[in-house]
Amino acid sequence: MIRKRLTSLIDCLSTYSSKEVPLSLEKIKLLLLQEYDLELSDKMIRTELDFLQSPESIYKLISKNNEENYRERVYCLENTTFQLHELRYLMDAVSSARFISQLETSQLIYKLRGLTDETTSKRLANELIHSEGKIVIRHFADNVQTLHEAIKAKKCVKFQYGRYNVEKNFILSREGGFYNVIPLGVIWYQEYYYLIAKEQGKEKIIQYRIDRMSSVLKTEDSWTSEPGFDLERYVSQLFNMYSGERRNIAIEFDNHLINVIIDRFGIDAKIKPVDDNRFLLETEGIVSDGLVRWLLTWGADAKAVSPEDLVERMKKEINRYSGIYT
Repeated sequence: MIRKRLTSLIDCLSTYSSKEVPLSLEKIKLLLLQEYDLELSDKMIRTELDFLQSPESIYKLISKNNEENYRERVYCLENTTFQLHELRYLMDAVSSARFISQLETSQLIYKLRGLTDETTSKRLANELIHSEGKIVIRHFADNVQTLHEAIKAKKCVKFQYGRYNVEKNFILSREGGFYNVIPLGVIWYQEYYYLIAKEQGKEKIIQYRIDRMSSVLKTEDSWTSEPGFDLERYVSQLFNMYSGERRNIAIEFDNHLINVIIDRFGIDAKIKPVDDNRFLLETEGIVSDGLVRWLLTWGADAKAVSPEDLVERMKKEINRYSGIYT
């Protein structure tokens, strides 16, 4: 009975009290009777409150004078699990993730709001509005977990891979054949999960959208880390997740794009003025269609300087644009 008395009091305070809405002894007594079917005396409740304030308790009970009645004490438990802003971050991440279905989004947000008291939960009622539609992917969570487990165990994986066609049918590549790869890492980029991997027997690193995978399986083949390979550094050199050759690149930008470049390459990016209106960025990156299209985002405000093959690719893409609008 004593254990039930204490656990019910903890649950009562966790659910119905907060720093903004602490509970008086009479309110606690009423809630224990109504919600927990426990009829306790003031002395019994005070005994449990004293324990929660003792060094033996893992909970932190806050006790203070009631602002409306200074002679009365009020109580609440300090939320040591999640702060309001932390729960908001988690809820917003769930809401914005396209690979989490709308049904699962609602279920996860309901669970997250249940990790705090009622008052704080009500403050989390306004959900983030996501600008893009959710997608439903079978076995997506299982596939992500399989990949993480394979990376940790240094095991290879195999999977089928595909894309939608213009008829909105999902078509498997290689006529449904499996890709056998060495999984180097999983990243989350612009609302999508990607697997960074090498096909067995090949050197080129490729990025695979995990929502386009099916039948993901861990194999018994083992792999070892490549000496000197830095996954975080590699990912930082990608543009829109396109694969390509790692090269030294130089690009001129108009000065008004300086904050865009710092956001993308960091405050330590190698930058120097070209004239009063432009600056030069020198960095290492993956030369790919992704880089070309990223540069075209900025129109005439960005100009590729080197390497020469990047300049040529820019020219060809610009000519394609001009051909469309003639």
